Amino acid sequence: MNPTLNMPGAWANVKEVPPSLLPINQNQTLYVTKLTSHDMGAPNPEKVAGLKSVEEVLDQYKPEKGVLLSQEDEGEVEQLFTFRKMGDFTQPGLINQSPLLQSQAAKIQDLKKINLHLRSNKMLQKVLQNAESRRLFREMIEQMLSELA
Repeated sequence: MNPTLNMPGAWANVKEVPPSLLPINQNQTLYVTKLTSHDMGAPNPEKVAGLKSVEEVLDQYKPEKGVLLSQEDEGEVEQLFTFRKMGDFTQPGLINQSPLLQSQAAKIQDLKKINLHLRSNKMLQKVLQNAESRRLFREMIEQMLSELA
């Protein structure tokens, strides 16, 4: 890695970085946004003494962010994400706060399971290699779906 970072906002030289502030790993992304509400939007917020942990800071400032999430067919839904512990900033923390993200995560897990089963099913792979057997298999699946509906 080149010790000189020529990116705007980055440290000019890695050697000048304090040990407590290391550069972000190259395979990670840092998002920066305002997470406090508009009523606290003073340009110079007041200093609060005595906060000793990250949780105390989060309890004091109560960061939150409203976002629009796109649904498949129904347009957009507004979601307010609140951050009361460091785990709320992680992917599972965000998913736990949103019913829409929970349903999408469940769909992804289901599709991953189906993909795994399809890739490991040797008989199905053999059926799908032949065009005629693939057509018959598809017709059989469509007939089963119509019977279930």
